[in-house]
Amino acid sequence: MTIFTVARNAMRPAYLPTMAHKVYLRVRHGHDRERKAALGWAGAHAQDLDAWGRRADPALWAESVEFARRLAESAGPKVDQVAAAGVDLGGPGGVELLYFLTRSLRPAVALETGVAAGWSTAAILGAVAANGAGQLYSSDFPLFRISHPERYIGCVVPEELRGSWSLHLKGDRRNLPEILSRVQEVGLSHYDSDKTRGGREYFLRRVKSHTGPRHVLVMDDVQDNLVFREHVARQPAFRVFSYQGKFIGLTGPGLAAVERGGR
Repeated sequence: MTIFTVARNAMRPAYLPTMAHKVYLRVRHGHDRERKAALGWAGAHAQDLDAWGRRADPALWAESVEFARRLAESAGPKVDQVAAAGVDLGGPGGVELLYFLTRSLRPAVALETGVAAGWSTAAILGAVAANGAGQLYSSDFPLFRISHPERYIGCVVPEELRGSWSLHLKGDRRNLPEILSRVQEVGLSHYDSDKTRGGREYFLRRVKSHTGPRHVLVMDDVQDNLVFREHVARQPAFRVFSYQGKFIGLTGPGLAAVERGGR
């Protein structure tokens, strides 16, 4: 990161409001006291993801694990290229879970926040292609610490999957109203963007009126604060999975059907 790069990106009208908001949130929430309690709660409720998937639908879980393996293999050269440029976009978190859920729920509309390299995006789009129908709407904001950051967003998403993808790059608070004005009902939501309490609560409020009777929410890094715990107190069921040293939360009225193998 260079001061010059940040300043140059801040000069772009589409970037400045979201950049300023992100800086404010990091200053305000940098020492969140909730994290210790949230980490303890998530750890106490965590299940083994692989065991859960095999119980829910063994054949579909095996397909999902194989998709994750093939994606990691095909994305290898692109990952190496990005790493060589000194850019860290994070790893392939929850690919098999997102593929599995999308295949099981067969949502007409899926929504995700936080794209980065596009691992979760590729998982959902791969399942959409296997289903033969569906559309993914993604909300992201380019990494303003690097030069020309848009070129890296979704870089591991195969070209042949992009026809069912609508990508929005103005940040959640500008993207979500625009996306949700176009859709009636969201069948699957994946939240992996602003991990602060305010960011999570805004997302939950904004999508609430657009979720249907089979909706499932996936929320990454639920150990960062207590928002997911508070949210699931009003839900019929939830799951927490330990994944690569962090915790993924899963809830929604469609969870029961997923665990019955989509029936």
